Amino acid sequence: MILENVVRAFASRTLVAALGLALAFSMTVPDSRAEANTKADEAYQIAYEAYLYLYPLVLMDVTRRQMTNVQAGKVFGRGPANSFTHALRFPPAAFRDVIRPNFDTLYSSA
Repeated sequence: MILENVVRAFASRTLVAALGLALAFSMTVPDSRAEANTKADEAYQIAYEAYLYLYPLVLMDVTRRQMTNVQAGKVFGRGPANSFTHALRFPPAAFRDVIRPNFDTLYSSA
């Protein structure tokens, strides 16, 4: 729940920034309606590509912060940055930090 809210906040900020950037690039005065449509399409394409490129970067940073912002051993599979964290038991069925975890694997992360 918290991760979803954080991801939504970062994603919406990224989308707003990308749209603002696209709007800033398309702020010239159009000479005709056809040119205005072309500029709007170009602005949409820039925003789309910015979102497509930035969303995975933001999502990865949110995941990194979530997994390293705890003390070692407090939450399964998570631990502080720059230290080894070992799972001493198999992951529970509710473990979803990794999209498709192997339930017969003992995980370690650093």
